[in-house]
Amino acid sequence: MAQESAEAKINALSTELKLLRKGLGVQAKNLPGNVGEALREVCGVHDDDAPGTVRAKVVATLVSLIEKLPAPQRETARIVLGFGTGANERYTARLELLGSGADRNVRTMQRRADDVLYLIAETAYQSPAEFGGAPPDSRDPWHTKTLAVRLTLTGAAAEVFETRRIVSHVAGLEEIEHGVSLARPASTTAPPDLSRLGIDVVAGGEVHSVRLASSTRVAFRLRPPRPLDAGDQHEFFFRIRLDELPVPFYCCTPEFPCDSFDLNVRFDRTEPPQRIWRIDGDLSKDAGDPVPPRKPLFLDSAGEVRTEFHGLQPARSYGVGWQPAG
Repeated sequence: MAQESAEAKINALSTELKLLRKGLGVQAKNLPGNVGEALREVCGVHDDDAPGTVRAKVVATLVSLIEKLPAPQRETARIVLGFGTGANERYTARLELLGSGADRNVRTMQRRADDVLYLIAETAYQSPAEFGGAPPDSRDPWHTKTLAVRLTLTGAAAEVFETRRIVSHVAGLEEIEHGVSLARPASTTAPPDLSRLGIDVVAGGEVHSVRLASSTRVAFRLRPPRPLDAGDQHEFFFRIRLDELPVPFYCCTPEFPCDSFDLNVRFDRTEPPQRIWRIDGDLSKDAGDPVPPRKPLFLDSAGEVRTEFHGLQPARSYGVGWQPAG
């Protein structure tokens, strides 16, 4: 019975996705009013959500579900649902894009489109608690699609290069609140010195309003070149320079959901750490604790370690810890 119930849910969602793909797909003006019950459940849509919020939740969920598909099916799914196609390109025109070479039989293309929508529905119910990373709270203004960090350690100093791609959930998103937690070194009780903290945007906007949000957290705002609409994606690339890395670990502890996090740490070759471990979903207060058993990581020939995380949950910590030399 449980299997039949799951199959019924998948079929119901697949049917609703077939209705959604008609016309302009996700670019249709009437999308918020045409979201069926199954899709509303998967996307976390509430009865009192504004149309812009409904659109944002549906777009964010579908984007995340498509990313979970096998690589050959992702581009097909984007075309079928209307992502990245022309503003006035209707379903029949998009369907022709699925043809390749002599394989332009309408039935074949239609079957290919139906199959990929079934895969999306199936993926949505593989992990009911996540539903493809849709924001569980309609008040979330954005979420992180991809985060890539390159941390370079030279003696006590550290340099962080971060590339972050965010997806807006609201119309007119003008600023992204961001922050860095800098735990105090054991040798001092003083808060971080902002005058010695270097934060520079290399591409994607500008940094402003750098301030202390607490005794161990520095907050700042990232402003994109133009306001973002619901479903828009934008990428920031910025650098943070520290005279001293306060603690022997680096983590991402997201405030809003994060689809994926790629972390690369390059250690000082003259003082490699004694051991390195992966921090995966720990409570923030436990992230720096070296005692709990964790998966070990090992330096490559360049003195680096790299690890990836997917489906990061808010208020949990993900990253790398190490025991310094000596």
